[in-house]
Amino acid sequence: MNLFFSLSLTNKKKIFFWIAVTLAILVLFGNDGMRSIIIRRLELTKLNKKLEDIETENRDLRIKLYNFENNPAYIEREARKKLGLIQPGEIKYKFVEAE
Repeated sequence: MNLFFSLSLTNKKKIFFWIAVTLAILVLFGNDGMRSIIIRRLELTKLNKKLEDIETENRDLRIKLYNFENNPAYIEREARKKLGLIQPGEIKYKFVEAE
């Protein structure tokens, strides 16, 4: 213990500097280090965003399913829109854009 106190101030600074450098290297590169933590956090952020998007899509699909099961007007509208269906006696018009 007396050895450390007897060192000059510049030697103490050098020792402190090298200890700090060693600790920084260990934190950054040892045991997957800080880089790995940052990468994992970025990955977690991306996965959370993807989960949020999937939950939103799931909610929208549940609403559509509910409408298909309980709303005849919705079924008719979707059939007309997606399949181009018409009821007997109706005339279907197609509009072509002029060039």
